[in-house]
Amino acid sequence: MPRSDPWSRAECEAIVADYIDMLSRECRGESFNKSQHRRVLQRQLQNRSKKSIEFKHQNISAILLEEGHIYIRGYRPAKNYQRLLRKVVVESLVAEGNNLINQENKLNQERGKLFDGSSFEEILVEPPEKKIIYPSKEIISEPASGYTARPRRIDYAAREARNRQLGEQGEKFILEYEKFRLKRLGRADLISAVEWTSKERGDGAGYDIRSFEGLTDNELFIEVKTTNSGMYQPFLITQNEVAFSETRDSQYALYRLFDFSRDPRMFLLPGYIRKHVALSPQLYKASVQQ
Repeated sequence: MPRSDPWSRAECEAIVADYIDMLSRECRGESFNKSQHRRVLQRQLQNRSKKSIEFKHQNISAILLEEGHIYIRGYRPAKNYQRLLRKVVVESLVAEGNNLINQENKLNQERGKLFDGSSFEEILVEPPEKKIIYPSKEIISEPASGYTARPRRIDYAAREARNRQLGEQGEKFILEYEKFRLKRLGRADLISAVEWTSKERGDGAGYDIRSFEGLTDNELFIEVKTTNSGMYQPFLITQNEVAFSETRDSQYALYRLFDFSRDPRMFLLPGYIRKHVALSPQLYKASVQQ
């Protein structure tokens, strides 16, 4: 009968090591069989159920995201995780040193695919569902805030934000998608007025592309966020972009492109961005007191 007792350190170490191995393979673009990995793990884990192993994989995804890394795209992050598991994941990241960071960097630098429009019908998906989390004993439901002593913590979202080529490719992709969308709506007359604002006017407008709603002539202001990782990967957004989304609530949408370099998909977050995401401060402006 499958076990329901808390996972031991040895079990946590085994599943974390296997997860990191699969994640490294995914970064390198290598194929691997998740079911086969799970079957091998089950023999090591002394009769843990398939469901228990799958949920632990999801827990590891959540911890990696909190630690500024990417996750295996098939394992949706689940935040109700065992305290011991977080400790083992962080220890593993320290032991990995720069190995995982270097592989993530290679994924970040992969060039995206630019389509001729033939696949645009397939790229739009529903945004992630919001889930209610019920904490229980020995479980962490939210990451601890404050100081972290782990060295070499480099946030993948910040690395993506610095990758101007990735950002520009994503914006160009959405520019072409908007032309496709307007044409499909029978509004080819608006296509010539679609503007790549960040390219033509520079950063700082609070959005990247000015398009049109289509069913009407109302303007649509689009912010594009692009990742070569999965749909749950966090992204950076500026205070100016958040403020603009509030002032243009009915005319604004954030387009989140994910799996961009290998199998592009996207979801839309319309209106004021705070309605859809949890915003966490990343930097402080410090002024010397006089």
